[in-house]
Amino acid sequence: MNDPLTTLAGTLDTVWHHLERGTVQRDAPARHPVLATAGPAGAEARMVVLRAAGRIDDRIEVYADRRSAKVGELASEPRASLLVWDPAQRLQIRLRARFQVLAGETVAALWEALPGPARALYGGRPAPGTPISGPGDHIADPAAHAFCVLRGALSEIETLHLATLGHRRALFRAADGWRGQWCAP
Repeated sequence: MNDPLTTLAGTLDTVWHHLERGTVQRDAPARHPVLATAGPAGAEARMVVLRAAGRIDDRIEVYADRRSAKVGELASEPRASLLVWDPAQRLQIRLRARFQVLAGETVAALWEALPGPARALYGGRPAPGTPISGPGDHIADPAAHAFCVLRGALSEIETLHLATLGHRRALFRAADGWRGQWCAP
């Protein structure tokens, strides 16, 4: 069997396959990447849900509550990374992107398309990260004004494949047309 991770083109195709699956399959490794941002106290990392990935326009999207720390962090420093780990393939995918926060009428159709339980994640009281006495003290209160989309314009994709017969690392940059290059693992 041919291993696509032995060529640069195959590696990039594999990345996009993972990302596209992550947007539609709940059990896909790319469904819940780690978003890393720069916060006031240093690096911040948290799991998010990958909602969209577009190879044609080199973008990724996640949803957030506008009041969350990650939104403020991206407003201060829009460069951030997403990390995906596929344990079955032993493949790490790092995505570097510049994010913009989209809200209001721009994302109204996406808000309308969200099922009720998903809407409850945006707009609860008190705001995300606010200290509360106990878990029952948070009230779900869906609010369109609290919903936003974090759209990332990809600048780099880096992979590390932990292969039995030798690890392989590749780096792809938007600036060079995603041509790609091998790097020492």
